[in-house]
Amino acid sequence: MDTTITPMLSVQDVTAAVDFYQRAFGADLVARHGPVVELAIEGSRFYAVAEDPERGNVSPRSDGGKTTVRIDLIVADPDGVARRALDAGAREMFPVEDRDYGFRQGRVVDPEGHHWLIGKPLDTKPG
Repeated sequence: MDTTITPMLSVQDVTAAVDFYQRAFGADLVARHGPVVELAIEGSRFYAVAEDPERGNVSPRSDGGKTTVRIDLIVADPDGVARRALDAGAREMFPVEDRDYGFRQGRVVDPEGHHWLIGKPLDTKPG
């Protein structure tokens, strides 16, 4: 598995954000996963998600215009990477666990306050 970094943008209104990204940048709607919308611009994928202040997802509009970006780091060993991040001084927001939406994920906050969602897709293929 190759390591990737995928932007996850917190927004107040997902529908309006998708409309804007489609109109402004020609984004394609790839999929909807509950409150998360997957988009792609010329094959480069990114996500827009409804803000959720309890989990630290606040849109720049809600945070006085400050930039708020959650960085999704997809790796082969999310447990090991999260452990190394914690050992290096990150704070755990929630542990790496299998999630019901098909990912093994956890989130850490680096010393500068950036949120890193570290995970990998679960193998959901039968048998």
